Amino acid sequence: MESFIEYHSRSSGLYLKIDKLLYKKKSKYQEILVFENEFFGRVLALDNLIMTTTRDEFIYHEMLVHIPLKSHPNPKKILIIGGGDGGTLREVLKYPIEKAILVEIDEEVINVSKQFFPELSISFNDKRAEIIIMDAIEWVKTSNEKFDVILIDSTDPIGIAEGLIGEEFLRNLKNIMLENSIVCIQSESPFYHLDILKDIYFKFKKLFSNAFVYTVPIPTYPGGYWSFTISFNALKFPAIRNNYKVENVKFYNDEIYKSVFSLPTFLKENLE
Repeated sequence: MESFIEYHSRSSGLYLKIDKLLYKKKSKYQEILVFENEFFGRVLALDNLIMTTTRDEFIYHEMLVHIPLKSHPNPKKILIIGGGDGGTLREVLKYPIEKAILVEIDEEVINVSKQFFPELSISFNDKRAEIIIMDAIEWVKTSNEKFDVILIDSTDPIGIAEGLIGEEFLRNLKNIMLENSIVCIQSESPFYHLDILKDIYFKFKKLFSNAFVYTVPIPTYPGGYWSFTISFNALKFPAIRNNYKVENVKFYNDEIYKSVFSLPTFLKENLE
């Protein structure tokens, strides 16, 4: 039986058996792979990097969305950069928002999600959602819209996603933020990608005046331990600021919110 190995370094990685190959195709931007694994269910990989599985996707999507949206007093307009599988949009739409815009560069990721991950892609049918197929770097540069919360749900910041942590792009993001706006990005593994995490953290701190890192366990991501970086404009610090009761969640709760900003010593020292 064929195997899938995602290498986290030259000497370590994650091994998954491919019980059934469902889809393999090179899009304009990346290789897209979908297969079934007995334990993790359906797996989506882009350029040999695992993006999501049906068994643990809820952790990533819930924690990227609910920490920033619960931090905002009244989130109504949301921008999602990337997120072509639809999971982040699904979580955003659990709030009484007015509009969510998702900007995805690779339309084939959306098509594949609609075919193989209906529990994620159902969100594309919501009338509050607008899907734009375009390079987000260019879209943000010319947009005149303003957003309460911006979520950067990108692949690893290399190749087509490298510009999403560039200073020019982040400055352009700031131009479409409101006084109380919040921006949040997945910022890689504290163990395998500490340099990338630090780069993101210090850029956010410089450009948005503050930055905070929170961490969560995600079994199929490198090291099983993942980070997100969040910045606030006028709000200044993390706190639950609205009373929306988020339903149909498997990982997030308000106690989790209070705990995820407590960082291990090695990470605190590196961010100082």
